[in-house]
Amino acid sequence: MKIHGVNNMALTYVQLKQAIQDWTENDATEFTAATGSGVAPIDVCIANAELRIMKELDLTAFRKTTTIASGTATTGVALPEDLVVLRFLRIQNGAMLYEKDETYIREYTHNPATTGTIIYYALQRPGTAYTSSNRYTNIIFAPTPGVDTTCEIGYTYRVPGLSSGTTNTYLGDRCQETLLYACLIEAATFMKDSAQLQNYQQLYERSAQTLGVEEQVRMRNTELYKGELRTLGRLEGDR
Repeated sequence: MKIHGVNNMALTYVQLKQAIQDWTENDATEFTAATGSGVAPIDVCIANAELRIMKELDLTAFRKTTTIASGTATTGVALPEDLVVLRFLRIQNGAMLYEKDETYIREYTHNPATTGTIIYYALQRPGTAYTSSNRYTNIIFAPTPGVDTTCEIGYTYRVPGLSSGTTNTYLGDRCQETLLYACLIEAATFMKDSAQLQNYQQLYERSAQTLGVEEQVRMRNTELYKGELRTLGRLEGDR
């Protein structure tokens, strides 16, 4: 990747803020300094840009696998607070669990006191009001677990963004041009610069498409099974 003639240049928090000001030619305090909200508009632009990339692109760096304990209660266990998209759930060193809806779980388990080896799971809200520290969303199982079972859970999660306390992130280090263009879209929106907004949008879309092919197609399809990538979005082995 290349920015300002420098190859493989990572963007730290300070460098990204400066790059945004350079490209927009805007270093005014109303853009760079904290307002009544306690947050500088330029930092809001960065946060919104990071969130957009995380939502639009399924990057490997945003995936994690950990373990949870099923417990033996019919109420299930709490969903990890940093979870965005649940990818899989399985008994550790055992079978994969099949996702169903809550209605199916209730129908399958007529008597919650009847326990067994878990096969299915669903997401369920117990009715408790959401808070910023607890989403109150549970994973419930069927049958009701007979023993406390360790499960592996794989999911995408919301990674910390660039800030004065987090100077480097995967996006800044490895996807700097996509991040910069996304930030410039947000900055142009804030500045009401419609002339540049379209240009930044086109730059972002091109960069995001290239990054998406690299991460979601090339990285996750080996040539052994799929063959070489011949055209964008299509592998030789696809039929």
